[in-house]
Amino acid sequence: MDQAIFNSIKNEILIPQPEYAGAKIHSKGIDDRLGLACDPIEDKLFEENKESLFLPGQEFWYGLEIQSLQTPYSEIVEMIDYVKPEAGDIWVDLGAGYGRMGLALGFVKPAVKFIGYEFVKDRVDEGNRIIDLWGLNQSVMRQADISKDSFMLDDANLFFLYDFGSKDDIYKVLEKLRVLAQKRSIQVVARGRGVRSWIFMDCPWLSEVNSPVQFKNWTFFRS
Repeated sequence: MDQAIFNSIKNEILIPQPEYAGAKIHSKGIDDRLGLACDPIEDKLFEENKESLFLPGQEFWYGLEIQSLQTPYSEIVEMIDYVKPEAGDIWVDLGAGYGRMGLALGFVKPAVKFIGYEFVKDRVDEGNRIIDLWGLNQSVMRQADISKDSFMLDDANLFFLYDFGSKDDIYKVLEKLRVLAQKRSIQVVARGRGVRSWIFMDCPWLSEVNSPVQFKNWTFFRS
């Protein structure tokens, strides 16, 4: 790995992007430099699943424009700057897509461990390919259905939760987090209108014990 190129990408990731439209363009440029092949994978997934897109049940966002599917790098950096994870901390992404959170952490906070869970195997494989390509050894993607009763949360205190799927599946994951929060204090960074509103409406254990901190597109909760 060329250290100069690595540092150049790191510096690019750290450039603030105040507007969402610019943040998506900025993120596309970083994806290209990293070598992520998201677009052809998403095209393939759409073609394979287009007949079932509007059936009730699970939601995998097939056909959604890739820069809308994933959180912009600049927002992830904003989250990292606020949360200030330390060496040895574990940041778990529940519905990780291609693992962009882990990629950003690998460049700017390489001592922080990242575990990203994603149901769609093609996304997991591509995320792990890029993680390996750039030697981001503290990051890993794992394929899992996180809504299943058999899925166990990692022993971590920091979680990232986006609108990863259907309302029912998100509520199942929120219940898993509630059970964990009975044993220890946890921090949850939530992005997306759905998951944030559902936490405020139905999760007082997370939204009322400590005052949430709201940003433009995401909210920090602590139990």
